[in-house]
Amino acid sequence: MGKWYEMSLQQETRTRSHVELTPLSTTAWRVCDDRFDARDVRRVVGYLQSMDDEYEMLWMRPRPGATYRYPTLEAAVSAIALRLHLTSHPH
Repeated sequence: MGKWYEMSLQQETRTRSHVELTPLSTTAWRVCDDRFDARDVRRVVGYLQSMDDEYEMLWMRPRPGATYRYPTLEAAVSAIALRLHLTSHPH
């Protein structure tokens, strides 16, 4: 996946769903909820990694250690956005 696509996806998902992806490598991203301040521990919700032709999400909240796999990056971001919408309440 190219850098331009990652940056475009990050901007698009931040605007649409509060999901912020920060590349950590070519196959891993830190997943944040942009409704929280950078110093707020609730901002980091997990880590997403490309592995074995799938994307695995390791959740850090609300249940640390839960993992889910998705067939595409788009499916992962959509599922993350939905879960944030259903479980996260800033303030």
